[in-house]
Amino acid sequence: YSIMIEYEYYDWTSLIDATARESMAQDIHSLVEQGKYWKNSPPYQTDVNVFGLQGEHWNNLKMSFIWSAFAYMKQERQIKTIKSWGYKTNADTQEDRDTYWHQHIRQDSLVLSGVYYLHLPRDVNLQTSGTEFAPNGPESAGHFYAPAKLGQWIIFPGKSWHRPGILEKQEWRYIVAADMEI
Repeated sequence: YSIMIEYEYYDWTSLIDATARESMAQDIHSLVEQGKYWKNSPPYQTDVNVFGLQGEHWNNLKMSFIWSAFAYMKQERQIKTIKSWGYKTNADTQEDRDTYWHQHIRQDSLVLSGVYYLHLPRDVNLQTSGTEFAPNGPESAGHFYAPAKLGQWIIFPGKSWHRPGILEKQEWRYIVAADMEI
């Protein structure tokens, strides 16, 4: 049988405009330039909780994630923790995609995950550059892509097997990912 992954998009382009998204992409670029990224993860995933960075744009992004997660659950819940990170990547930094499959599972917590698309390369295939899901696990059939949507959060259960979509351009792709533990 096939397991269905329930995901939803939340559009925040009216609150977080192109200028704010560009500022956040520049902040992530600066963190990477300063070496503030995990060396044991695919390049370049920041090792800084980006929701803690200064600026109205970061506060708006954090609050939009919280609101999106509550809307996804159709209720407000007590939050244990929120983790966030930036991710700057392109075709040149893409490694073996089979190593990218992962889940976000925390002991004694339910985890909701989100990906926010800050910047996508021009003329990119939006369908395959978003988030790829494997409802029955990476080794099973039934993988599918949830398209990349600029300025929107995609929210899904952290236990879902997922990985970044296909990178086909040299231009940088910037996203923010976040987990809410409840």
